[in-house]
Formats: sequence, structure tokens, C-alpha cells
Amino acid sequence: MPNASLDTDAFREEYVKLSAYLAQVQGLIEDAEGLPKWIVCELAKVSWSRGHCYLELVESDPAGNPVAKARGTIWSYKASVLNNIFRLGTGDDLREGIKVMLYVQVQFSPVYGLSLNVLDLNPSYTLGDIEAQRRATIQRLQKEGLMERNKELEVPALPYRIAVVSAQGAAGYGDFMKHLSDSGIRFEVELFEAAMQGADAPASIEKAFESINSRAHEFDAAVLIRGGGSNLDLVCFDDYLIARSIALCNLPVISGVGHERDNHICDDVASVRVKTPTGAADFLIQRFADASETILSLEQRLSDAYSEILEEGSAVLDRLSMRLSSALGRFAESRAVFLKDLAHRISEAVSMNCFRQEMHIGGFESSLREAVNKRIMQEEHRLDRMQVLLEGADPTRILYKGYGIILKDGVKVTAIEQIEEGSRIAIMMCDGKVTFTATAVTAEKKR
Repeated sequence: MPNASLDTDAFREEYVKLSAYLAQVQGLIEDAEGLPKWIVCELAKVSWSRGHCYLELVESDPAGNPVAKARGTIWSYKASVLNNIFRLGTGDDLREGIKVMLYVQVQFSPVYGLSLNVLDLNPSYTLGDIEAQRRATIQRLQKEGLMERNKELEVPALPYRIAVVSAQGAAGYGDFMKHLSDSGIRFEVELFEAAMQGADAPASIEKAFESINSRAHEFDAAVLIRGGGSNLDLVCFDDYLIARSIALCNLPVISGVGHERDNHICDDVASVRVKTPTGAADFLIQRFADASETILSLEQRLSDAYSEILEEGSAVLDRLSMRLSSALGRFAESRAVFLKDLAHRISEAVSMNCFRQEMHIGGFESSLREAVNKRIMQEEHRLDRMQVLLEGADPTRILYKGYGIILKDGVKVTAIEQIEEGSRIAIMMCDGKVTFTATAVTAEKKR
């Protein structure tokens, strides 16, 4: 610990005030050779005030840990110019989360400390870094076999149950829904909301696809839609997490992101790539139109085939009719000749047989007459005996002897078991009929 009793006058020339010391540092920095320099870094923060652009610059290791930080400033006389140059080169303004190449000159202020004055920038580096990351993502997806996985899933012919990944209230989502509604087709659409730009977008979209996968049986297809934006706004759709989520989706994914000119990795891994959100709606609507055209085409083909079959059948029938008519004519002619010959032969045979029979009839006539008379007498005796038997079996004679005929529901009854209590019974006698209801039925035991 310094000795408080030391005479400060003895050290007056060995120390300086902070301001003087920082002034010396400022002089050393400003006199340093080799400055300004091109540097590469990431924009951790970007803010604007009174035309000045204030930057927080950072460099991170592969694990994402910062290894260097500095403040940067683009003064108003250059800020708008450099931002316009960057916009023309990349399609977007300077923003957080992108890598940049800046031409800087170190500045040191005794009050504000060290900062880097940005004098120029190189938009091509930012685009090159994005493209390098894009290529690395594609190579990783190819190595993992994910580039073609979702393409193997085909969108059904009539996809009306749709899971949509988009942001609630986004213009692209609104255009998509209006287009579907205007089609008149009753689509069933459920939104799985996700952030569609910025650093949070990949994880948010991945989570949405995980939710869809857990209910994949409820949908026919999934749709990823995001309206137009700058290149840097849409750079997240080249992210590995989003591409992997699409590739592993259990439903065919329709990707409709950005403008017609845009193409992202999410488009390359999806089952179907369309140009815009309304293009995604058009694709779904067209599936129904195609199915309708297919049905109409099949209907026309069926009608044509039916007409052709009828024409061919009619022609075959005409040919068969002519052949049958000709065959019948020839058959009729041959049969007529045959029948005429047969009739002649029959006539001759009958005449000969008649002559022969006449010769025999004369000899049998007397014996036949005797036999006939004998048979007539026998039949007359038999008829007399039958007459006697029939008269004896006449029911009327039986009734006159005091017997009766018992009827149940108009049917003759011959045994007591045919009658039940409550049956309507009629007894027919010689001079009339008695009808009553059986109140008791007793059967004699058989011996």
C-alpha cells in the first residue's frame, strides 16, 4: 500500500491527469500507420438518431461466444448514402443479425472512449456470406437424405383439410384465405401461427411443424406461406431448422414464400413449390378443377365407348341377321323338299297298310262283335254292384239313421283331439245343423 506520508511534489513530473493521458492515447491512435482497415463482423445492434447510424459490432467463435466487441458509427453525412448502397446490393437496410464487411477508421475520445468510424461497406460480402451459409445448409440436408424426403409425399387429388404455417394477420395469409374463400370450395383450414422473419423464425416454424406432425391424420396437406419482403427478410427460409422441419413433415408441404423471383431452401425440400401465397391457394383450387376435368373426361370416354360398342354390336347383329336369314332360307328349302318326299312315302305306306288291314278286318269282325257284347254285359253287372255300394255309402242315408257329422270351422272332425275348449262346433244332421261352443273336452284313454 502506498505510503500516504510521501511528498507528492517529489512525483509531480511522474503522473498526469486522466484527460492528459487519454489525449496521449488519442494521439497515438490517430498517428498509427495502416489505418483505416476493412473488417468483418456481425451487427449485434443498429439504431438511428438525428441521421446518424450507431452500430454495435461483434465477432463470435463457432460456438456463438463473443470474442470481440466494439462500437461503430456512421455519421449522418455518410449514413444515408452507405445504407442506400447496402440496400441496392442486398435488397435490405442495415439490420441486426447480419454479417458485414466495413471500411473503418478507429477513433478515440477521452469522453466517449474507442469507436470505429465507418467510411465504406461491401454489400457483396453480406450476400456471399448468406450464399455460403445456404450452400452449407444444402450440403448438410443432402448428406442427411432430407432434400427429397417430402417430395415423396403426393398431395391428394382433393385436399380440403389444410394446415397452414404463417403469421396471424400477415398480408400473405390474408390473401391466401381470401383466394380459397372466393373459389366456393369448402376448405377446412387451421392456422399454426409462427414468426415469419427474424432470428426467432426458425425455432417458431419448427415448433409449428411439430404440432402439425402430432395431428397429421387430421389434414391432407400442410402449407407454408409468407408474403413478399426483402432478401434479408426472407433469409430465414434458407435456415436448416425450417428446411429440416419441412422435410420431416408427415404431410406433403406446399411452400409459397416471397415473390415470384425468390427461391429458398424451404422451396427445394417441399413436396410442391409455388411462387406466392396466392399461388398456394391456386394450386389447391386447381387440384379440384383437375379432378372435375378428369371426371368429365372419363364420362365422355365412357359415353364414346358405349356408343362405339353399340355401333359395333348393331353391325354384328346386322351381319348375323343376314347370315341367319340366308341359312333359314336354305334350311326351309331343304326341309320342304324333304317333307314333300316324306309325305309321298307316308301316303304310299298308309295306302298299303290300309289294304292289308282291310284284308284282316273281315276275318276278325264276327269274333270282335261277340267279344264286345260279352264285355258290355260284364260292365253292366259291375255298374249295378257299384250302384248298390254307393247308395249304401250315401251320407244322407247315414244321417237318416240318426248319425251326425261334426264340423270344426267348416272342416270335418274325426277325433276328439282335434277339438279344443272354446272351439266353434257344428253338428250336421239329416234335417239341419246345430252350432255351439265347446266348453269341455274329455278324451277317453286308449286301452
